[in-house]
This record gives sequence, structure tokens and C-alpha cells, in this order.
Amino acid sequence: MKRFIPILIVIVAFGATHNEVIAQNEEYYKIDSTRNERPRRPTDTSTPVPPVVEEQPQQDGVPPLSERIRLGGSFGLGFGTVTNINLSPMAGLQLTDKLVGGVGVTYMWLYSRRLGVNNNYYGGRTFLMYSILPMITLQAEYEGMNVQYYNPTERRNQRMWIGSPLVGGAYTQPLGGRYTRAVHMTLLYNLNHQNQLNPFTGRNISPYISPFVFRITFL
Repeated sequence: MKRFIPILIVIVAFGATHNEVIAQNEEYYKIDSTRNERPRRPTDTSTPVPPVVEEQPQQDGVPPLSERIRLGGSFGLGFGTVTNINLSPMAGLQLTDKLVGGVGVTYMWLYSRRLGVNNNYYGGRTFLMYSILPMITLQAEYEGMNVQYYNPTERRNQRMWIGSPLVGGAYTQPLGGRYTRAVHMTLLYNLNHQNQLNPFTGRNISPYISPFVFRITFL
């Protein structure tokens, strides 16, 4: 029995050494759980760290409203037999990359001492502008104008509203402004010009001399 005691001591010592080596190997190959943790900022009560504000991405690629607003207008000056002053501020909104919609108000003054004309016209309009090419724009609008005409029966001037659907196109030149993006040299055709008549005399009472309307518009 005594001769087996040294062998038993060797076996016990080997087993203890083997377990210690396995434990060391497991510790070596164990995944470091702190490796993916973000480093903590040192706490400093005297200087607070401002929170990080992440920039919100645009939804579906649509620019914010402030970048889609268009402001401008059209104007006209005419001197000669009849003095014609036309002012029309406009506001629009970029609906798509190529489509702009908006509204505007209009004031016109026609004066001629020789012809006895001193008329004021006012109204508003709504419009759509579609860019088919970088320098070619199609336009459609509806304009309502309060006009003045003469009533020979009562021998006085009267007023009435007339509606003008206009269609046409424009040559567009970019300007690069924040709200006024381009200048448009526009030619429109009034589809209702022949029906805008004085109910007593049959004369045309449209503020435009012909069905063709030319404008210079900044928008």
C-alpha cells in the first residue's frame, strides 16, 4: 500500500495543475464585455457638457418649407397715348422640383387726358408654373379683375368683375436668390378676352389691349 502513495500524490498534483491551466486559458479567451462600452466622460460639475443634438434628416428628400418659399412679382410701365402702371406682388411655393404654385394681387392704373381715361383696376390671381427645360417654363393662371366701364344710360361709370384664364410660357433666367430664384419673360394668352365687353356699348373693357399679355416676372 505504501508504494501507491507516491503515485497518488503525483496524480493529485497533476490534476490541480491541469485545472489551474484550464482556468487561465478560459480567462484569456473570455470576451471582454467592456470592449464595446463607450468611454465615459469625466464628470465636471463646474462646466456642464451640452447635449449632442443630432440633425434630423429630411423626410423623403423634401426640402424644408423655408427653402421652398418664392417671393417676387411682376410690374409694367407704359407711356404714350395711355399711361399704364401695373404692379403685382406674388408669393409662391415649390410644390415639386419643377412645379411652382402661388397667388398674387394686381393693381393697374390707366390714364389718358386726350382720351378721357382715368381708370383703376384691381384684383388677384392664382397660378401654376412648370419648368419643362432649365430655361423654358409653362404657365397657367386665372385672374379676376375689378374693372371700370361707362354706362351711357345713366351717364356714369360702373364697376364689375371679369375673369381671365391665361395660358402661355416664359423664357426663364436663374438669379440665384434665396426667395427670388429667377426672372421670367412671360407671354400669355387670355382665353376670355373676346367676352369681356361693356354690356351697354359692346366695347371690350379688359385692362389688356389685346388677348396677348406680356409680363416680366421675378419669382
